[in-house]
Amino acid sequence: MGNKTVIITIINKAYVEEDDAGGRAMLDIFLSSFWLGEGTRSLIDNLVIVTVDKTAYDRCNFLKLNCFRLETDGVDFEGEKLYMSQDFIKMMWTRTLFLLNVLQRGYNFIFTVRLIYYFLGLCQVSL
Repeated sequence: MGNKTVIITIINKAYVEEDDAGGRAMLDIFLSSFWLGEGTRSLIDNLVIVTVDKTAYDRCNFLKLNCFRLETDGVDFEGEKLYMSQDFIKMMWTRTLFLLNVLQRGYNFIFTVRLIYYFLGLCQVSL
């Protein structure tokens, strides 16, 4: 993508741990969609994985992906945050300000929600 477009997804510890049944981690399933999709392998180079805790950041680096650690003073994003709690609101503002920073640096972005690919049956994205 020569047009400065990045694909951004945000993950935490829950997305890098294997499920209780011994299956694959959500991040691994998400990444496999780039390998299995038609004409999507090259998009992995434009993927930026934004991590909100150390566990997710370490896993991202281990996989040699484009990783960015997003931190907010006084908030541990490793665990679940209840909707509209103070920590949840801080997390949303931190994410929004990060995305604003991406735009201010002259990049375009596609912001992903990992489950969308599986439930919508998305098969083609033209960039």
